[in-house]
Amino acid sequence: MCKYIVCLILCIPLVAYAQKKVTVSGYIEDASSKERLIGASISTTSMQGVASNKYGFFSLTLNEGNYVLTSSYVGYRAVSKRINLASDTTINFLLPNDLELEEIKVVGESGIDKTPQLSALSHLHLNMQEIDRAPVVFGERDLLKTLQFQPGIKSGAENTAGFNVRGGSADQNLILLDGVPVYNVNHLFGFFSVFNSDAIKNASLYKGGIPARYGGRLSSVLDISMKEGNMKKSHGVFSISPISARVTYEAPIKKDTAAYVVSFRRTMLDIPLVLFQKIANQPTIGYMFYDFNAKANWLINPTNRIYLSIYSGRDNQYTRNKQDGTKSKYNYKWGNITSVLRWNKQISSKVFSNISAYYSIYRLNNLITSESEKGDTKFQAKSDIQDLSLNGDFDWYVSSTYTLRFGGKASRMFFAPNITQIVDYSSETNLNEEQRKESSNFEVFIENDFKLNKFNLNIGLRSSLYDTEKKTYYNLEPRFAIKYRTVNGFSSNVAFTRMSQFIHLLSNSSFGMPTDLWVASTHKVKPQTSNQISIGAEQRLNNYSFGIEAYYKRMEDVIRFKEGAAFLSTQETNWEENILAGKGKAYGIEFAAKKTTGKLTGMLSYTLAWSERQFDKINQGRWFPHKYDRRHDISILSEYSILKTKKREKSFSFGFTLQSGNNMSMSDIEYEGMYPLNLYRVDHANPDWPKSRQTYDTPNNFKMPLLHHLDLGYTTKRITDKGKAHTWSFSVYNVYNRMNPWYYYKSSSGAVKQVSMFPVVPSVGYKYTF
Repeated sequence: MCKYIVCLILCIPLVAYAQKKVTVSGYIEDASSKERLIGASISTTSMQGVASNKYGFFSLTLNEGNYVLTSSYVGYRAVSKRINLASDTTINFLLPNDLELEEIKVVGESGIDKTPQLSALSHLHLNMQEIDRAPVVFGERDLLKTLQFQPGIKSGAENTAGFNVRGGSADQNLILLDGVPVYNVNHLFGFFSVFNSDAIKNASLYKGGIPARYGGRLSSVLDISMKEGNMKKSHGVFSISPISARVTYEAPIKKDTAAYVVSFRRTMLDIPLVLFQKIANQPTIGYMFYDFNAKANWLINPTNRIYLSIYSGRDNQYTRNKQDGTKSKYNYKWGNITSVLRWNKQISSKVFSNISAYYSIYRLNNLITSESEKGDTKFQAKSDIQDLSLNGDFDWYVSSTYTLRFGGKASRMFFAPNITQIVDYSSETNLNEEQRKESSNFEVFIENDFKLNKFNLNIGLRSSLYDTEKKTYYNLEPRFAIKYRTVNGFSSNVAFTRMSQFIHLLSNSSFGMPTDLWVASTHKVKPQTSNQISIGAEQRLNNYSFGIEAYYKRMEDVIRFKEGAAFLSTQETNWEENILAGKGKAYGIEFAAKKTTGKLTGMLSYTLAWSERQFDKINQGRWFPHKYDRRHDISILSEYSILKTKKREKSFSFGFTLQSGNNMSMSDIEYEGMYPLNLYRVDHANPDWPKSRQTYDTPNNFKMPLLHHLDLGYTTKRITDKGKAHTWSFSVYNVYNRMNPWYYYKSSSGAVKQVSMFPVVPSVGYKYTF
């Protein structure tokens, strides 16, 4: 069957036209900064058109003749140009954004879809201005938390950044920052994400009909692009919240030729706390995190451009103490570093290429040291995953109705989970060195985009080869998406996606803890695979849109720990012996209603979903609910513009979430017992040690109650005569003080106890733009 699919995709004929065709191509940019706009539309009066690619490039092939070309983008004024096409022509569009406008109507939704084969429920485009004005906890704008208002996307736990898409797990989401995978997206044990909203230009998420250019995860792709830098003039932003302070600065290196942007965010609460502890001569205990983003781009000539972007972020929980002549230090650090060098080249008016090389590393380091007259001791446990990759992809705009995309990727990955070193006065012990693994991955893809009257199609294939130490895995991943559109705004769509995932996340929690460890597929542990089909319909009516989509997904070779097993162990047992491989299935229906323009804008979403797992050695081989099997999810995110002029803006926002609770495993049986002598030292026996053992025969047998909260926000912005802006944001999280359960435990008496984390939380934030 796969052979026939390959032949279908690779042998699609190209149509020749008798009438002479000419091509108009160029870039669509922000007029004030020359930042290139992703997914902006370019169209004729007869609605022949195309959307700009990820780097702002467009190519449109038309018959010879006179045309009026109009370019538009959400939040920008549309710009039209009259041209006479007699030969291939290059033309660039500079769009003024709404900050420069007063009584001029700006564009709400462009006429040309960025992904015309997919519904708005399968491919989400995130508006960064909406994220800036959404109500948040502690004044921290967070892309991943705002994303959780969308249908089919659920948080792992209340107010955490980790999310699960259509019945999957958090590790099944591919999260890209400027095309580079980010392997840990959590700060403060999952309460905040690593993405500084001041440094982000654009973000979009695929959860169905994922194009063949993406691969490596089962559930979704979140593609985030950093700002490029202002090529016209210097520009900066300073903002502060109860949690952190942020500063962003961008400026031209050479006007209209090269520019850079740098952004830094850091928590502030630890600084006065540490100073107080030092003044009081107390042990130093603290916690901090930071994020640093930097990007530069150089327009070598009209057809060549180079980008260099870097991200570095880290969390550090630390303790310093000096007592009785002994100095002790404790550092628990984790963080990411990503870097990418990218070359964009316009090979011709119809062909655009993107070549990049990137490096990504996530590292966890747990270090305890002690210095005394007897000598020094050290305990260190560290884990890391490194990813080095070379990528190339090409866009060939064959005609106005056919676009061919193709490319490939070669990567080398290094895994070092839980490498432990113990040093005392007289010896040194190294553990788990055999856990180090290396792997190579080679992937190629091809996509065919068609526009056939009222039909839009994307037919693609991704082929991947994964080579580990003792095993080579090969996968073919066909992709298919088709959309039928009528003139009255109605459309229907169907899509099929096959995905494979060669790496696994070993986790003992649902909170995005830094102890979650990435490991490679091996000769014993197969890659995960999934097949998903979705079908839906949309109706657009002026400023409103309504959509519904159903999906069904099957997953193979998903993993979980055996009951009672954990990875963080210095025993000789390999992690491969502590996990089980099984199956998963998820299905459901998503609904969304949106209002995109006017004083009141927003979205109402509802999801009805099921997610289950099956393992031969658990629950007697029967299917059981997944941890994130949440039946119902209702979300509302809305904004009301009270005032909007050239000098003043005021808006009110609110968000509401109601969703079924998570599932968790509570012990079925508890009985008295004694510790085996070969596992625990008994020469220091403590009579207070527990002497009971718990068993979990039925996984996820406890359903947590409904989670719901209402959040309110108010934003006021004043722009001075010199163009500087002062923005105050006020928000209240959990207005009616609902004590949602964060987790449960059993007390010594056997009673089930609830722990809640977030009561009503007011906060304020300030932003200064200069």
